[in-house]
Amino acid sequence: MQDRTDGAMAIAHEWISARAGSEKVFEALAATYPEADLYALTRTPGVDLETGGRPVRTTFLDRLGPIRDRRGLTLPLMPLAWRNAGGGRRYDTVVTSSHACVKGFRPARDARQHCYVHAPMRYVWSPDIDARGGHSMLAPARAALRRWDLGSVRWVDSFAANSRTVADRVGRYYDREAVVIPPPVDTGFFAAAPRPERKSGLVAVGRMIPYKGFDRAIAIAAELEQPLTIVGRGPDESRIRALAAASSAPVDVVTGASDEQLRAHVAAAAVLLFPTIEDFGIVPVESQAAGTPVVGPALGGLLDTVVDGVTGHLAPTNEHEDLVEATRRALSVELSGQACRDHAETFGAAYFERRVRTWVG
Repeated sequence: MQDRTDGAMAIAHEWISARAGSEKVFEALAATYPEADLYALTRTPGVDLETGGRPVRTTFLDRLGPIRDRRGLTLPLMPLAWRNAGGGRRYDTVVTSSHACVKGFRPARDARQHCYVHAPMRYVWSPDIDARGGHSMLAPARAALRRWDLGSVRWVDSFAANSRTVADRVGRYYDREAVVIPPPVDTGFFAAAPRPERKSGLVAVGRMIPYKGFDRAIAIAAELEQPLTIVGRGPDESRIRALAAASSAPVDVVTGASDEQLRAHVAAAAVLLFPTIEDFGIVPVESQAAGTPVVGPALGGLLDTVVDGVTGHLAPTNEHEDLVEATRRALSVELSGQACRDHAETFGAAYFERRVRTWVG
């Protein structure tokens, strides 16, 4: 006999490895439903989230030590981990925060499941975007994981997507409709950034993993002879530092920055470089909230978050030449910082909460 918890709702997230985009959505969902129980596949030590004092229950993968964060190795085990999660608890409603296998969370199979999709599992559907999907240990399992992912759709009652691009993928891969709910951005914090008398140079922000495109940002800075500040951390740090040291342009790599320091770097720059194809991308919205325009490809989430020619310049592709030309335009024509801030405000946390409550009902 399974036990029903006192609370009738749970929120389950893939994994907590940094306080980054998807984790901030999980945090906002937890704030929207303060009575819900919270779950995650794993939680990297030292990563703090605001959960209102509630614990985040994890799965057996969390007890594998450093292996917990090696997704190429643990991905084939994720469906099993989620199937055994929940400790026999039952819920009326489960909200899942998905970019891998959380749709298989055991209590969600018997509850009304609302699935917020950051991206259909990139490792099996879009390995060309995220190189981690090409891990040699994962390749034999990719077909099986794709079948599992398609089968897991039957446990979901409704989908939401973080952008039009992701909603299109939900339709293409799962043959289901998804309401578009942009993720919450702390626009007020970034809008409060000190405003420099003169903006200068380039900035790039994000987790240091290959698909984020920091190598492209360094190449753009070198061609345009512009100083570049890279703010972030991650497993690709040593490679990024080597590229920065070899660049003909001055490139400063900043790790361990506080939120205030990150905000100051973004607010001081003339342009944020975002040379990657993200499903949504919170960093560009944060940059606009700080009054800094964005340069990136007219692909993925930037189509939702940047107004071309008003709050940034979008390149037709993610190739070097197109990005260089878009950056050159952004540096030569000063865009309105206030226009950037006004546009960013439409992605604030209050909008997210209202949209989620309407979706979940």
